[in-house]
Amino acid sequence: MADSTVLKLEGRDVLDLLHRVTTNRLDDLASGAARGTLFCDFRGRLLHRAVVARLGDTIWLLRDDAPAAPLLAHLDRQIFREDVRVTDASATLAVWSDMDATVSEGSVEGDDAPRMVRAPGDVPLRVGAAVDAPPASIDGARARVRSGRPIHGHEIVDAFTPFEVNLAHEVHLDKGCYTGQETLQRLVTYDSVRRRLAWVGGAGAPPEAPLDLEREGNRVGRLTSAMADGAAWIGLAVTAWDLADPADVTAGGGSLERLEAVPLRRPIGRAWAVAG
Repeated sequence: MADSTVLKLEGRDVLDLLHRVTTNRLDDLASGAARGTLFCDFRGRLLHRAVVARLGDTIWLLRDDAPAAPLLAHLDRQIFREDVRVTDASATLAVWSDMDATVSEGSVEGDDAPRMVRAPGDVPLRVGAAVDAPPASIDGARARVRSGRPIHGHEIVDAFTPFEVNLAHEVHLDKGCYTGQETLQRLVTYDSVRRRLAWVGGAGAPPEAPLDLEREGNRVGRLTSAMADGAAWIGLAVTAWDLADPADVTAGGGSLERLEAVPLRRPIGRAWAVAG
């Protein structure tokens, strides 16, 4: 089982703090509700993603693709005089995706702790004892790529903004200030998003990601995930916005045979006029 994150947050200022330092609106999150949100730097580049789930007065930060320590350290740097207490429960509880689960989008099920959670636009997540977590599998990783889902260490890295890896639906453009807000707002206002997430693939063994995609010696994208799929390989890449044809595009010396933009997600709030 890959590392996962289960953080329990308590105190009267928890939602106000998360609302202030992440991209999504959280100050109105009701008990029984869940939303994905992003932690960015001042450049609007991605640092962390987590699902925020509320049960009563307790808030949980969950993710199935990264360990808790980096997010916990980031949170600690944001807490000054706020009434916020953070407990890391990741040693005893784990999070994993469960595509067969039936849970409504935007909801959390559980009593003292979450059992099932699903943020809008995301896969269902199951929370349970760490010893019960299933091992990571090639089939699971392949399904993740086929669904176009970005994860930490691949697409969720500080080389990209939320818009470039199709996480715009977790950016609220009308919620006020947060770290990275000015940069992300300018990208929308001036239609300056120049890269987007795409499915890619080719024949033979998968190249070792990350690596640059090139056409005639020029970099036209960045391969972020790649894995075998039968006798071929499939992957995800962040490509130039107008790159639509795999002809003459190479990845690690091999030619692309597939290049298809992942369907575009749009931010919450004011309209985004970008084409697509």
